[in-house]
Amino acid sequence: MKVLFTCADKPTISRNLFHASVLKKHFDYSECVSGAKGYASRYPSILSRLPFKMFGRDFYFVAYMGHFLVPFMRLLSSKPIVYDFYLSLYDVMCNDRKILKPDSFLGRMIYFFEKRSLQKADFVIVDTNKLIETLSTEYGIEKSKFVRVPLTINETNVYPKEVPAYAESFSVLYVGSYIPLHGTPIIIEAAKILQEMGDDTKFLMIGQGPDLQKCKELATQYGLKNIEFKGYMPLAELNNYYNACDINLGLFNSGERANSVVLNKTNDAFRVGRPHLTLETDAMKECFCDNYDIFFVKDIKPQTLAERILEIKRDPELLQEVSKNALDSYDRYLSNERAEAIVVEEIFNKLKEN
Repeated sequence: MKVLFTCADKPTISRNLFHASVLKKHFDYSECVSGAKGYASRYPSILSRLPFKMFGRDFYFVAYMGHFLVPFMRLLSSKPIVYDFYLSLYDVMCNDRKILKPDSFLGRMIYFFEKRSLQKADFVIVDTNKLIETLSTEYGIEKSKFVRVPLTINETNVYPKEVPAYAESFSVLYVGSYIPLHGTPIIIEAAKILQEMGDDTKFLMIGQGPDLQKCKELATQYGLKNIEFKGYMPLAELNNYYNACDINLGLFNSGERANSVVLNKTNDAFRVGRPHLTLETDAMKECFCDNYDIFFVKDIKPQTLAERILEIKRDPELLQEVSKNALDSYDRYLSNERAEAIVVEEIFNKLKEN
């Protein structure tokens, strides 16, 4: 069978690389992608070439950020479309980052295209049953077209390795884009509480994004000596810090998106065998078990997070056990190999049968 792969995001991000590599193994592969820096450049480049690239293909695989590509492609062909949905652009723009109002023209337009993309695809890939439930309810999409596939990461650059510890004392790592979903100010407040208690836990914050400046200002205001900020770094370098710190932090914010997703950095932490500490959500409970392969906090209060960090720090045997189980859970349920097996069984084999 012949497949055309396309995506509106960069083809070099980990999930796009994964899907492209799997497609190349199983089908006669071609692609229509763009390496341009922004969506404003990539979309026109892709849309202008798609009609010609689609000709002669047996099915199409639309990867990350295909919200506007799927409806366009459906106008041109009735052949099967596999759609890696990943996240709701409407939820990100209107509910999480609050850049747009839900009832604004742009908000309603994004909602319309997002719904159409889900309606017009034949298979929709998402990573949790909670997200399936949310999208089915929000957009009236039949659950039968969703396929639950664990998030895929760059296993070449993220893996367990022996490195010097980041700090002599206990260390906590945040990696991310400082979006509201992550609740990074809560982390700063927790660091303040621990410093005032005289605890020597060190916090390392890596990345950049909307809430970074706010976090730095809070750290300066509180006179925090237990926190270090580092900017964006290549994944291969970041892997050293994943392995060098004792625990990695997830998200500490409420809302439907927070309740429905598992983060890439969650799987990164599991991949290197380091415990992940995050808010207990429906999606997280669906995939992981507190004090077995993950650590949860029950709410997003800084005091709760600070107390949980201390509890983990004071129980090194539990920390070691959760580390071991996290790595085992990754190999059994979260790995790229497992994701490929699901895609082949639930999607590729069905396409070949038809």
